[in-house]
Amino acid sequence: MELYYWPRTRAFTALWMMEEVGEPYELVHVDIRAVDHPTPAYTRINPMGKLAGLRDGDAALGESAAILLYVADKFPSKGLAPTPNDARRGRFLQWLMFPATTMEPVMMEKRRGTAPTSLQSGWGDYDRAMRALESALAPGPWLFGETFTAADLYVASTLHFGMQFGMIDRRPAFTAFEARALARPAYQRAEAIETREGERLLTAR
Repeated sequence: MELYYWPRTRAFTALWMMEEVGEPYELVHVDIRAVDHPTPAYTRINPMGKLAGLRDGDAALGESAAILLYVADKFPSKGLAPTPNDARRGRFLQWLMFPATTMEPVMMEKRRGTAPTSLQSGWGDYDRAMRALESALAPGPWLFGETFTAADLYVASTLHFGMQFGMIDRRPAFTAFEARALARPAYQRAEAIETREGERLLTAR
């Protein structure tokens, strides 16, 4: 598997996932600020030209949720996603999609001070989204009790980013969930890779 990556981008979420799975993969560097980006070759991996991207043999895809789901399903023994016939699968898919479809839009509305249009917007509004997430996280330790899944990873990654930059309130359920997730060995390995790659690539510009 090839993970198309650049430090300090959303590709970190997929990097963390690769470390959770613990299977061999290769980092392929894609500088999204390069003058020739996106190249035609890269848009065949991710048509949006965004990071992350993943190639696995003939399979190529972008979008963080899609990458996380693909990798989780490829390695079912890792337990990072309920199987398709598991009753929890539907709720898992809902929370896996929640960061991109709901959290990021309401975070941007909060940052910009945009008036919400809850009935017209597919993501509702900030208060509705945060209440739903807080309720789901409060029982703990993870969204599905003792089982950590790719949905937890994506939600934690987005919470970490949002709270770091003041786009999400630091509610107790959020900070406790974030702390548990960031203490995971796979996150720590991914953070070490991020630091290493950042020092090597960003300072070489």
